[in-house]
Amino acid sequence: MRIGDTWGSIRGIVRDAFSFAQIKDLVGAAGLPVHTLGHLQQRSSGGASKGQLMDAIDGLVTALVSDERDRFVSACITEIIRSRPDIVPSLEEVLFRVGWGLSGEEPHPLDLQIDIDTAELSTPIRTAIANCLRRYRDGDISGALTAICGVVDILTEEQYSAHSLGNHRDDSYQERVSKTFSTLETEYRKPLAGSGLPTEEINRLWHNHRQAVNQAAYVLASFRREFSDAHGPQNAPPALLQRAIDCAAFIVRSITNLT
Repeated sequence: MRIGDTWGSIRGIVRDAFSFAQIKDLVGAAGLPVHTLGHLQQRSSGGASKGQLMDAIDGLVTALVSDERDRFVSACITEIIRSRPDIVPSLEEVLFRVGWGLSGEEPHPLDLQIDIDTAELSTPIRTAIANCLRRYRDGDISGALTAICGVVDILTEEQYSAHSLGNHRDDSYQERVSKTFSTLETEYRKPLAGSGLPTEEINRLWHNHRQAVNQAAYVLASFRREFSDAHGPQNAPPALLQRAIDCAAFIVRSITNLT
């Protein structure tokens, strides 16, 4: 199911959670030509009902071609979340029933999972994650790969600045990740040292985790080099995107849990 096809599922939330005027504002902000609904006015007597307004909106949504409907519904979901964050659980429940989930303000098919808590991440990183979901939703796999690889690049650049690690551009993608994680060794060891583990085992844990982060970075660097859209659209296999997301999520969690 395309995101545009979920309108029938979320229209009830729009109808019940917003007033007559708010509904007009909401769908207008999402890109629907609300000027065509000017004849529908809510009055104390003889005016249009909310049901009549929704029926008219349904007609406009149905008239949109698939890509336009996708863009409208995606924007509508974003506007709902921004206007009424308190009803996000209900929105998630409705979307889940038809195979969609939410990551921040972005809807995504449930066959694509981004296991990253975005709440504490910087705005540029959240934007890159949203771009990944948007591009995947639009069928742009190479663009989505570029965006998810960019999430890690933004994070390492932030850490280079915070820890004075030098010029971010001078190092390769994989080196940026490895150098960033290596600066966090002291924080990594602290809880292990207090757990009673022998020093030798702590050394092995640190070495293996650092290697795992480094190897995940290699995968992302290779995918970005071979399949991103940096040099124009590429024929990237869709299955690679989930692998890239899994590697990026592991790196992001490994670094942010220590900062």
